[in-house]
Parts: sequence; structure tokens; C-alpha cells
Amino acid sequence: MDERLVEAAQALLTGYDTALNRQWREEDRRWRTEDMCWRQKELHFSDAQHTFLEEQRQWRQQDTEQRHLDNARALWARVVEKNRRDVEEKAEQLKAISTLAALISGFALSAFLQFEFGDYVDKSGAVLPLFGVTMALTVGLETICVIICSLMLVSVFKTGQSYMSDEEEAEFMQRCRAFAYNYSPGDRPPAPARSFAMHWAQRCEQSWRRAFLLFGLGIPCLFANLSVAAFIKFDKSLLAELLTTGVLVLALMSMGYSRKWSSHILETERTELGADRMPTAPQGLPFDWHRRPAFQGRTLSQSMSAGGVCSSDGAAAVMVNGT
Repeated sequence: MDERLVEAAQALLTGYDTALNRQWREEDRRWRTEDMCWRQKELHFSDAQHTFLEEQRQWRQQDTEQRHLDNARALWARVVEKNRRDVEEKAEQLKAISTLAALISGFALSAFLQFEFGDYVDKSGAVLPLFGVTMALTVGLETICVIICSLMLVSVFKTGQSYMSDEEEAEFMQRCRAFAYNYSPGDRPPAPARSFAMHWAQRCEQSWRRAFLLFGLGIPCLFANLSVAAFIKFDKSLLAELLTTGVLVLALMSMGYSRKWSSHILETERTELGADRMPTAPQGLPFDWHRRPAFQGRTLSQSMSAGGVCSSDGAAAVMVNGT
């Protein structure tokens, strides 16, 4: 009886232990299944995070390229604005000189055509020829000045915008891209290969100085013509002749006060095409985008010296100032 009870209890415990072991195995299987699911989710999350980091890296690279492009566009806009201002400045300069030269030439010619000699008798035989020579010089010099300035003005408007074409912009953008990718401390942003300032220095400056010289030579000729006309008009009044001549001489001498302006117009520009006004320490990108560009060509003063345009500075200034 006791053995049966022991066997029954042992069988009951064995069954219960087997049931618990089976239940534990099922729970362990479910846990492993959930663990595999979590591992797959973690692997998927890791892949997603890696993809996100890669996309973020690509976005950062694209953002950097876009910022470089924006800097290049800003630099190109500054170049275009400078070119436009240079064209406007030179155009207004040529217009002003040509207008004054045309007024002086027209005044001298109309004065000659409307001048009445009356009963004047040239006793010396030199007054009338001198009057004709001074009138012809005034009209001739100022007319040539007007022609040169007018032709240069047309050339300025024709070629001024050609340096800002699509091809120039594309080449400039490529140079900016190379600057951004090959940057090293100390580099300066690029400049366009061509510009209106270079064109003016190499092809227009000499003609402009010649026209200004002719304009300056015409002014003393005009005063001399007026002085000779006074001797013809007031041939019966020596006092009137002397007073008129004296006033004209004083007026011509007073033009010496404009010496600084004529010198300023004719002086060689110190803002050359290649050198800094003052040394600036490189600070790295993006600040070095705003440094003075590194021009490839010669400086403005070198271009003008090569063209031989510095010889007429003093003569033109002297004739304009009357000193």
C-alpha cells in the first residue's frame, strides 16, 4: 500500500515536472522568437540609421556645394556690378568731354561766321592770319576730340557688355568651383579672365588721353582767338583791346585752380588688377571668399605703361590748366 502511494506520488511529481519543463520550454521558445524579432528590428533600425547618416552626409555635401555656388554667384554679381559701373563711368566721361568740345568748336565756328570785320585794315598783316589760324586750330582740335570721344563711346557701349556673357559666367563658375575644391590657406578667390577695365587700359586709355590732350589744346586756342578778335573788333580803342586781352589772360591763368582735377582725371589708377591695397591674413573659408580676387593678367598701370600712354599726361594737364 505504501509503495503504491509512493509510486503514485512519484508519478504525479514526475508528470508535474514534465509539464513544467514543457511549459518552460514553450516560454523559452517564445522568448527566443521575440528576441529574434527584436534583433531583426534592431538590425533594421541600424540599417535605417546608417542610411540616414549617409543621406545626412550627402545633404551636408550638397549644402556645402550650394553655399559655394551662392558665394560664386555673389562674387559674379559683384564683378557684373563693377563692370556696369566702369562702363557708365567711362561713358559719362566721354560724353562730358565730347559735349564741351562740341560747344567750344561750335562757338568758335559760329563766331567766325557771324563776325563782322567792317572797315578794319590790317596794317601789320599778321592779325587776320592769326585770327584764322587760331579759329582753325580751335575748331580742328575740338572737332577731332569730339570724333574720337564719339567713336570711343560707341565702342564702349558695344563691347562693355560682351565681357559679361554666358560663356564668361560659365568659365568664372568653373574657376570658382576649382577654388572651392582645391582651396588651401592663403588662396584668393578667382577673377574673370577678361574685364572692361582691362579692355579700357589696353585699347582705350591711349585714345582717351589723346582726346583729352586735344581738348586741352583747344582751350588756349579759343582764348587766343577771342583776344585776336578783340584787336579786330576794337581796332580804334587801344584800351578796349588791352582790357579784353587782360581779362582773357586772367581767365586762362585762373584755370590753374583746376589743376588738381585734370591731374586726377589723367593720373594712373592705383587700384590695379592684381595687388591688395593692404595685406590681409587668410582666415579660411567662407571668409576668404570675400578677399580681393587673384587676377591673372597684368596690373592696370603695367598695361598702360606697355601701351605707352603716359607721355601725354603733363602736356594735357598744362594745356587744360593754362599754366
